[in-house]
Amino acid sequence: MHQPSKWWTGLIAVAVLWLLAIIFKTTSVEEDIAPRARAAVAAAAPDTAAALKVSVAGRDVRIAGPEFSPDQSERLSDAATVNGVRLVDDSYDKLPIPKPYTFRAARNGSQLVLEGGVPTPAVRDAVLNAARAATAGGEVVDRLGYALGAPANFAAIAGHGLVQAAKLNGGTFSLADKAYSLAGAATSSDIYEAAVAATRQLPGGAVLANSAILPPEAKPFIWSAVRDAKSVVMSGVVPNDDLRRALEAAAIKTWAGSSVMHQMQIARGAPSGDFNAYTAYALAELARLTTGRVVISDATYTISGEAPSSAAYDEAMAGLGKLPSGLTLAKAEILPPEIKPYRWSAEFNGTALSLAGLAPATSAREAMLGSASGQFDGKPIKSQIGIARGAPDGDVAKASASLLQQLSRLAQGRAEINETKVSITGVGLANVTGAAVREELAGALPAPFTIAAVDVRDGPVSPYSFGLQKQNGRVRLSGYVPDDAARRDLVEAATATFVTETVEDGLKIGDGAPRNFAKSLKATFPALARLWSGSLTAKDATVSIDALAIYEKSAEQVRKELADAAGGDLKLDEVKIGVKPESPALPVAECQPAFEGLLAKGRIRFATGSAELSRESLALLDHIVDVAQRCKEAAIAIEGHTDNVGDEDSNMDLSKRRAAAVVSYISEAGIDTSRMTSEGYGQTKPVASNDSAEGRAQNRRIEFVVK
Repeated sequence: MHQPSKWWTGLIAVAVLWLLAIIFKTTSVEEDIAPRARAAVAAAAPDTAAALKVSVAGRDVRIAGPEFSPDQSERLSDAATVNGVRLVDDSYDKLPIPKPYTFRAARNGSQLVLEGGVPTPAVRDAVLNAARAATAGGEVVDRLGYALGAPANFAAIAGHGLVQAAKLNGGTFSLADKAYSLAGAATSSDIYEAAVAATRQLPGGAVLANSAILPPEAKPFIWSAVRDAKSVVMSGVVPNDDLRRALEAAAIKTWAGSSVMHQMQIARGAPSGDFNAYTAYALAELARLTTGRVVISDATYTISGEAPSSAAYDEAMAGLGKLPSGLTLAKAEILPPEIKPYRWSAEFNGTALSLAGLAPATSAREAMLGSASGQFDGKPIKSQIGIARGAPDGDVAKASASLLQQLSRLAQGRAEINETKVSITGVGLANVTGAAVREELAGALPAPFTIAAVDVRDGPVSPYSFGLQKQNGRVRLSGYVPDDAARRDLVEAATATFVTETVEDGLKIGDGAPRNFAKSLKATFPALARLWSGSLTAKDATVSIDALAIYEKSAEQVRKELADAAGGDLKLDEVKIGVKPESPALPVAECQPAFEGLLAKGRIRFATGSAELSRESLALLDHIVDVAQRCKEAAIAIEGHTDNVGDEDSNMDLSKRRAAAVVSYISEAGIDTSRMTSEGYGQTKPVASNDSAEGRAQNRRIEFVVK
């Protein structure tokens, strides 16, 4: 029978069984199709499949996600229609195409934050892997999104940039289309150099738009350069690469042939002011030295080393006063060169002083210049004294001062120091002698300096003096003559003129004689020889005479003769000529020896063939007058004699006239000649042979015979 309430429940059971059969069969189909469909899609879109969702419903395949290319739908649908698939349904989201296409990586502490677009999941993975490697365990924050229109070689460019940004404090890398920008602060010079170098080697397709990479900060900011005989090494920090290159180029140019190396790094923290000018100045000063070192620490400057020459040392020391604005001197230890032998000299040409040679220090040189200024006040002084090491032990400045003191006493000359030996040459000023220079120099030199040579010609005598003293049968010559020839001339002239006296030579040689000094003095001798006693004093060209004549008329004649003699280059200043007191009478027995004594010293001479008395005989005659005056009781015969030259009668007559001329001269002197006779014997009484000139000269004579 038909019972609906009972069979309905059976129908439900059948339906359940059928549904279970359907589900079991569908699940089996999906499990079969799904992996094959996904694999096919991955194979067809390997770069983008990771961003797509492939699902299977029964025999139908559904693909969803971003649309990475226009042909993606057709290409993937074909690929997903694997065996057993009835239908492929896709639904893709349109991706933006930004203009410009931007990407950014920014370091924030230990994080590296990525923002902007990536073209595919594969590129995204590559960028993320690069970021993780760059952070070395740091956190990578992925804020990337997919976008179309990425520039060519996007993955390499993005990876390059984020690696550099990860190295920098506050580092950022950005890409706008192909425009590459990098900014941040390097923690070391090596990182800075690498980051800057990276901006010069960008991946293909990238163009550098901006580089704002800050070097590390250096405190203190130190730069240095060291020079030895073969190389120059620059190290420390500079504010930029342009300066580093400029310094290297300048060093190569300055030290051509030497090895130029640099270990300079770039850093921030340079002192205010022109750091380029600071380093250029320091290199130029280092170039003055053979070996040395210059250091700029912040805005302070230090230099040390050795100069190759005295001139270079002076230039280096002068350079210390020419620091660029803002740079201050911290220390200078510049050594002058060492020079052997150690020499110094001073030369005076009469108007200017020239100094040359070496001093051990600037203070010693200043002391030398001070000594020169003090000794040669008002005279131009040219100094070429250099500074050098190697001076002998002892006070070189004091030794030079001793030489300068003596040099100032010379009209011209040269003084030298050679190690510990000193010498001086030249011509003394008035009254300065070489002996005095030697003595004073020896007493002033500090140890261990000693005199090697003093070749100083005595200076001119001032006033230039000469003296003649006539007394008691002696004539003494004293004072100065210009040379030995003048001395011989004066002594010979005095000996020939002062026949009644013995001539003593007390003359010295000295410069400074007035013009024609010896000649002018000789002209006075005949007049002076007529005097009984007295003196002539000459100072320069001025002559004074204080004397006694034998008798009044002689005094008058001597005054006139002296006036005539002084008409040349000598000037008579004061002439005092008196008359000596009358001498005591001689016994008659002593008269003959007195006359003979005088005539033994000289002969009474006459003009040739004449009875005119010679001027050279007046001195002898005046002294004969004195003897005649003292022999008032004696009868005296004055005899004249000749040689045998000529007519005998003429010679007889000449002898008589000459004897008479002598009596007349004595009479004119104021002597009573009534007791005197004159006689002539011609050639009849020779005392020597007339066969020789000497014998004939002896025969031509005047004799006094006391009766």
